[in-house]
Amino acid sequence: MLENAKISYRYLIGIIAMTISPTAILYLPTLNYKEAKHDSWMSVIVVMVFGLLVVVLVTALGKMYPGKTIMQYSTDILGKVLGKIIGLVICLYFIYINATILREFAEMLAGPFMQNTNIMVFTIGIILPSIYALYKGFEVVARVNVIIFPIFMLSIFLIMLLGLENMDFTRLTPILEKGIEPVLKGAYRQLIWFGETFVLTMLIPYIDMPGKVRKISLIAVALVALLGVTINIDIVTTFGDRTETLTYPFLSLARYIQFGKFLERMDSLLMIIWIAGVFIKITIFYYCSVLGIAQLLNLKHYATPTIPVGICLVLLSSYLWPSLSAVKYELAYIAILPYTLVQFCIPLLLWTIASIKRRFSHEN
Repeated sequence: MLENAKISYRYLIGIIAMTISPTAILYLPTLNYKEAKHDSWMSVIVVMVFGLLVVVLVTALGKMYPGKTIMQYSTDILGKVLGKIIGLVICLYFIYINATILREFAEMLAGPFMQNTNIMVFTIGIILPSIYALYKGFEVVARVNVIIFPIFMLSIFLIMLLGLENMDFTRLTPILEKGIEPVLKGAYRQLIWFGETFVLTMLIPYIDMPGKVRKISLIAVALVALLGVTINIDIVTTFGDRTETLTYPFLSLARYIQFGKFLERMDSLLMIIWIAGVFIKITIFYYCSVLGIAQLLNLKHYATPTIPVGICLVLLSSYLWPSLSAVKYELAYIAILPYTLVQFCIPLLLWTIASIKRRFSHEN
């Protein structure tokens, strides 16, 4: 499916980090603060555990069924009919979550910068290069990310570093003022993003050293969590209770920065880097969806469904939600349970059944 290409395991940390980070840095601080308030940074540490569990589960399945994606070993575990049903659910998950990411991308550009531009202009604008990238092969996307990933991370940390003078650490106290419950609620709101490590179920067969996937992926999740903790601390100590009212708190932070008289309003830099990061994220999920459909339908080449899926993504992202508020409400209150069922419960079910089958086969 990858035209016999292999992705270096060295690329994996960047792939996992960019699967989660680009949309998480924009939306999670506000969603998190509404629940955990000034303890929001702790919620990131708690939800990191969920991301680590997903990695452990999917890499365990990858080890049980080397060279196969979840689309393939689900039929080995559950049989052809049930396996295909699970495969269909997974394909729909990849398409739907990518449509959501596309809409987030379009709203980010339309809202603060180009309010009178039709949403579809932005969704088509990012889908076309993604289509081109997929026809070139996912290995090319992984190599491009080798350039984008470090620039993305360094830019984020630079913005946070330059914002130090605006930080008031007394806004982080008192710690656990209302107990652990708000922290857990904040963590719950973030499950979707840290569960996005589920993409590994489609990528593991194409990593050149599968034995290193778990270690590298765990490091990537920890890195994303570190980024989330520092961003939450930076935003809360800068804006305090105003964090809850900000649509894009990290963008507001970038605008707030003034370093001397020559460096200010770094939101333009953030937008350039963020667009590149979202392109990688969209392309990763796009690839997983077309590869999944190709394997579900036993197509000869993964690129065959690329155009139909692209059209579907553009239409869904443009018309499924009436506004950004609808997108954020769905992510915060509606989508968490169904997404978690796919990201965690399906791998757990498959791993449990596969383990039982193997145990009985060994005994016999």
